[in-house]
Amino acid sequence: MAKAELDILLNKLSGRLTGDSKFYDTHRNGRTVISNYPKHKDPKSITPAQKANSSAFAQLSKQAALELSDPDKRAHWQSLYEAHLRDRKAPKYYATLRGFVFAQLKRSG
Repeated sequence: MAKAELDILLNKLSGRLTGDSKFYDTHRNGRTVISNYPKHKDPKSITPAQKANSSAFAQLSKQAALELSDPDKRAHWQSLYEAHLRDRKAPKYYATLRGFVFAQLKRSG
């Protein structure tokens, strides 16, 4: 991926240069980056297992968001997360409360 130093010309612009362009520019971490478009899979080539995994991930994500939107449940999860950080007996470290809740929900069911 090339990093562009054309900030004067492309300061507030992002997107593709022409309709059939193979490149696009965007801003990441305060820098303008010119990159290839990502290669998306053909929907016909996605397997049933991949579809099932994707739908399970979406369902768990919604469930974690619902758990964290309720103040009582959030306090419960927060106490479990803080205990996990204190003990750190488990090999995995979760950077966010949402990631911890997501992993626990996935593990339980």
